[in-house]
Amino acid sequence: MEQTYYFSIASGSSGNCGLLVDGNTRILIDLGVSVRRLTAALRRVGLTIDMLDAVLLTHEHIDHVKGLTTFVKRHDVPVYASKGTTQALLAKNPDARKLLRPYWAGDTFTVGTMDVQSFPTPHDAAESVGYRFHMHDFSFGFATDLGFMPGEIKSKLRGCDAVVLESNHDVDMLRNGPYPWSLKQRVAGNQGHLSNPDCALCAVELAQSGTSTIVLAHLSEHNNTPMRALRETRLALDAAGQACELFVAPKDEMEHPLHLRAEGERCLVSG
Repeated sequence: MEQTYYFSIASGSSGNCGLLVDGNTRILIDLGVSVRRLTAALRRVGLTIDMLDAVLLTHEHIDHVKGLTTFVKRHDVPVYASKGTTQALLAKNPDARKLLRPYWAGDTFTVGTMDVQSFPTPHDAAESVGYRFHMHDFSFGFATDLGFMPGEIKSKLRGCDAVVLESNHDVDMLRNGPYPWSLKQRVAGNQGHLSNPDCALCAVELAQSGTSTIVLAHLSEHNNTPMRALRETRLALDAAGQACELFVAPKDEMEHPLHLRAEGERCLVSG
């Protein structure tokens, strides 16, 4: 059986980047870290940047594209982004044009052995997206930076074997935390970020549809903790009688790749 794994390189307010591998197909989701940091992280799993088949961006915010300027100067790996994201990126970095592969949110395309289905997400960006990856008999969903969870996105994720799902903030920590009022409103708004309770509700529905592994991601450094995020969703899954495996993507890279179809090390919850 081919190895299928997810390796979170960075997750949170300061940077986001993850690696999805299925056999010889290797896709990077977002590039919110420096090229130097990316190089070191890939080395840990025996890869180099030029062994990647593609980079897929969710949107143009800096915590998702921090390394792009250097990346396009040094490497020749195609970068897929929605039309809106592409326009926003080119306005600041015209040199990225040579690598960018624009598509409309909602389009489906193929990278190696993976069929990639994009879908629009509610976030205050030019044209943010999430993804569903189809790999033979396995499917993987990725949805972060969500102000709320629309039914349309649930339908895209339903039935995925594994899902990376945003659990950005604890409601009380955000309300009582250090952010100015305007930023609190943005985070909690319909184009902001998904709260722990909303994540938990979605996780239950996903588990009921057949999802067996969920990775909680994009946790706020100031308004959440790994234990709070894990507890909220674990309690909801237990109350619904769902035995879904649950992990938290740490701020920095995982200790080990999370193997999804083959025997291997499981990552440990950080914090």
